[in-house]
Amino acid sequence: MTEMLPDSLNRPVSDKQFTKMYFAEVNQWDVELSSRIKQSELRAWRCCALLTFIAVLQGVALLCLLPLKSIEPFVIRVDNNTGLVDVVSTLTGSGKVKPQAQEVMDKYWLTQYVNHRESYQWETRAYDRNLIGVMSSETVQQDYAAYTDPTTNRNAPINRYQQQAQVRVYIQAISFIGNEIVKGEPRKTALIRYSKQVKRLGESHSPTHWIATVTFAYRNSPMKLEDRRINPLGFQVLSYRNDQATGGD
Repeated sequence: MTEMLPDSLNRPVSDKQFTKMYFAEVNQWDVELSSRIKQSELRAWRCCALLTFIAVLQGVALLCLLPLKSIEPFVIRVDNNTGLVDVVSTLTGSGKVKPQAQEVMDKYWLTQYVNHRESYQWETRAYDRNLIGVMSSETVQQDYAAYTDPTTNRNAPINRYQQQAQVRVYIQAISFIGNEIVKGEPRKTALIRYSKQVKRLGESHSPTHWIATVTFAYRNSPMKLEDRRINPLGFQVLSYRNDQATGGD
């Protein structure tokens, strides 16, 4: 008995030859199938290795970001009389500042403090009063409040200048004269030399010269969020003395 190969050779072959050719073809198909399976497994392992590498990188990145993450506690304060709710916050962390940058920062806050305390403008009087209160210790707050209260002090700025005049402040020099640590708190004392000039419509006033002696510190004290926005570093004036250098007002 003979067989015909339908699609290959057009001549009869024996059963033995046909069987040999069949098994050869089956073996070749099995080898190809095994090769495809191995290639598929290799691709799968490569994908797994790549995904594992990406996961490890993500883990390392998260570990690197952990020191940058901080949790800031908030205290909710409710006024018993008005029912108003305030959110109170504190500073977190204690980063070190380079000496040159620290001096520039100290001079900036001292300039802001003296400018807002000693200048006067009718439109900004409420903001100046609030800012000085936020940047002052309790004792300095009380002294400043008594000085600026028009009902108890006849010479309060609002009584002297009202809406008709302005007082401009010009900072001339800032020098540091002392450093001390009181109960673990670093404190500095500075001398601020400045001049004031009253500007009133139709009048001419000569500038007067003054020296302010200011002791200050940076305090991590609880503070309302709106106050923290204008005094983010907790700058606090602990004592304030103002002396006229020459002339009168």
